[in-house]
Amino acid sequence: VPAPLETCWSLWEDRERIPLWMPWIKSVKVLDKDPRMSRWTLATHQFGRDWEFSWLARNLPPVKNNKIHWPHAGIEIQNRGQIKFVRTSPTSCNITLIISYEVPNALVPFANALTPLVEGIIQKDMERFREVV
Repeated sequence: VPAPLETCWSLWEDRERIPLWMPWIKSVKVLDKDPRMSRWTLATHQFGRDWEFSWLARNLPPVKNNKIHWPHAGIEIQNRGQIKFVRTSPTSCNITLIISYEVPNALVPFANALTPLVEGIIQKDMERFREVV
C-alpha cells in the first residue's frame, strides 16, 4: 500500500470507517458499553437476491502497528481473522487480511460458489483501501 504504516493502521483500527472501502459491509457500530465489541452488518445482492446478515465481533488486544485480530464472538455468523501490517518503507506497507468463517445456513446451497465470490469481493475491497488511504 503506498501509504505510511501508521496511516493504514489508524484507518483499520477505526472499525466504523471500514465500510468506506468495504461497501458490502453496510455498517460497523462499536458498542458503547464495551468498545472491544462491535456489531457488523453485511448487505449484498448475490445469487439473484438481497442478503443481510449481522453479527457481533470482539477484537482481541491489538499489537499496535502490527496486528488486529478477532476470534469468533457470537452465535450469528461465526468468523475469525486478522489483519497484519508490515512496513516496507517509510511511505508504504504490506497489509494481509485473513478471514475464516462458517457459511450461514441460508447460504449452504451456494457454498461451492461462496468462497471464490468472497475472495473476489475482499480483493476488490483491499484495492479500494489503496484508493481511500
